Amino acid sequence: MGSMSGSKIVMVGGGSYNWCPRLISDMVQTPELEKSEIILLDPNLKAAQKVQAAAEKITATFKRKFKFIATSDENAAFKGADFVVITISTGGLEMMRHDLVIPDKYGIYQTVGDSVGPGGWSRTLRNVPVFVKMAQKIENLSPRAIILNYTNPMAALTGAIVAASSLRNVGLCHGVFGTYRMLESIFGVREKDIAMNFCGVNHFFWVLDFKIKGQDGYAMLNRKLGGKSLDNVLQSDTDNAGFSHSNHLLCDELLREYGHLTYVADRHTCEFFNAYLTDKKQMKRFKLVRTSVEDRYAGLERARQATFDLANGKNAPGARSRETAVDIMKSFVTNQPFVDVVNMPNVGQIDNLPRGAVVETLGLVNARGFSPITAGPLPERLLPLVEPHCRVQQMTLEAALKGDKELALQSLMLDPLCANLPPSDIRKMGLELINATKTWLPQF
Repeated sequence: MGSMSGSKIVMVGGGSYNWCPRLISDMVQTPELEKSEIILLDPNLKAAQKVQAAAEKITATFKRKFKFIATSDENAAFKGADFVVITISTGGLEMMRHDLVIPDKYGIYQTVGDSVGPGGWSRTLRNVPVFVKMAQKIENLSPRAIILNYTNPMAALTGAIVAASSLRNVGLCHGVFGTYRMLESIFGVREKDIAMNFCGVNHFFWVLDFKIKGQDGYAMLNRKLGGKSLDNVLQSDTDNAGFSHSNHLLCDELLREYGHLTYVADRHTCEFFNAYLTDKKQMKRFKLVRTSVEDRYAGLERARQATFDLANGKNAPGARSRETAVDIMKSFVTNQPFVDVVNMPNVGQIDNLPRGAVVETLGLVNARGFSPITAGPLPERLLPLVEPHCRVQQMTLEAALKGDKELALQSLMLDPLCANLPPSDIRKMGLELINATKTWLPQF
C-alpha cells in the first residue's frame, strides 16, 4: 500500500446516510489517507450520488485531496481494493418489520432485534448468503483487501466472511466506547486515563476489571456511587444512529447483581436475557424503549436530510468520531501497530467460550492483520449468560451456510429470548419468519 498514491477504499452500502458521511468525514480528517480513492458501492445509485456530493463538500471544507466514485458495479469496485467497509442491511427496513412484528404475536417484544432473539436470527439468515458471495468475490478480485464489517448481527456475519474466505477481516462496533464514555463522565477523566479489560460477544460484553489512572476502578466506582443508582449519576447518551440511551436501569441492575459493568445501552443488553422483553411489566420497570420500524424510517429521513445539508453547505462536517475504522486504515497504511476493540473468532482470547464463535475483546492491528488479545476466562457466574449466544450464533451460521432449515429452527429453540415458548411454538414462529422473508433466503 503506497501512501504516495493513497488507498482504494470501498464503502459497501455507499448510499448509507447513517454511516457513510460520518466515516468519510473521519477519513478526510486523517492526513495519512490523503489522495485515497473512495468507491461508494450501492445498488441504489441515487443514494450513493447524494453521499458523494456530501463527501466532496466535506473534502473541500477541509481542503484535502480525495477522489469519490459512486457505482453499482461490484466488479469494478472490488478490483484492487485495499479496504472494504461494509454497512448494509439486506432487505432493508421492510424485512426488519417482519423481524419485529412476527415475534410480537408470540409475546417477544424486541427493542432492537438486530443481534439476537428471533429478529437477530432472521437477519442472520438473510444476510449470510449476501456476505458469502461478497467475500468470495472480494477474495477473487483483491485477495489482499482488508474487510471492516459494521453490519449486524456482527458476530454471525463476521463469522460468515471467515467461513467463506481467508481475507483479513474484523467486526467493528462502537458499543465499548459507550462504556468508556460513561466512565469518563463519572470520573471526569479522558479515555487515555482508563485501562479496561472486557470480553463477551458483540452488544453483550462484560468489563472484567478496569483502572482509572492506575487505581482499582470498581473500588472507585463503588465509592463514587455510594449506594446510588448508576442511572442517577449518568446523563443520557445518543448513539450514532441518533437513538438515545437515557435509561441505565438495567446496566445498574446487572452491576449490582453480578458485580460487573456491561454495555450502557440497555436497549441492546436486554435482548440477551429472557426476562426483560417477554413481560411488559418488566419493560416498564426498566424503562426499555422499543425502536419501531417507523422510528427507523424517521431516523433514516433525519440522516438523509443531514447528508443533503452537508452537501449544500448548510451543515459543517463534525469533528472526527470515535469510530475505529479510520484508525485501522491508518495503522495499515503507516505500519504503526494499534490496539482497539475487535470482533473475531475465538481462538482462546476468552478461554471458556466455544472456540470459533466470534467474540469481542481487545485486538492488535498491524500489517499482518488482526490478532485478538487474551482477556482471560469469563467469571463462572457470567459464563452461562454468554455461552448460549455463542452456540446459537455458530449453529445459525452453519444452518445459513448449508441451507439447513431444520438446523436453523433448532438454533432458534436455543435462543434465551425464546425460552418462554414451547419448542413447537418456536418452530411455528421461525417458519413464519422464514416465510415472510423468503425473497432473501435463496439457501432454503
